[in-house]
This record gives sequence, C-alpha cells and structure tokens, in this order.
Amino acid sequence: MEWTPTAAPAQLHECECGSDDVEERPDGLVRLYRCAECHTELGDIVMGHEP
Repeated sequence: MEWTPTAAPAQLHECECGSDDVEERPDGLVRLYRCAECHTELGDIVMGHEP
C-alpha cells in the first residue's frame, strides 16, 4: 500500500525533525505512521483500539 498524507493522531509523538507532516499506510488491522519529511517511523495504531 502507498503512504498517504494524514492528520497525526493525538497519541503519536512528534517527529524529532520538527515537522508536523505525517503519512500513514494501512497494514492489515494496523495503521503505520511516519514523518512525511524525514520518513522517521512515528509508531502504529491497531484499528479498533483507539482511546
């Protein structure tokens, strides 16, 4: 699947490069997140388990 721009979920930490631009990619029941600028992995969220 392709990485697509998205709004960062509140529980993800900000990227160390200072960018607020986030991309996501679905991977089964998990959504993976990364920084759109430097592509640092920001974490993932299992679908159905958001607070």
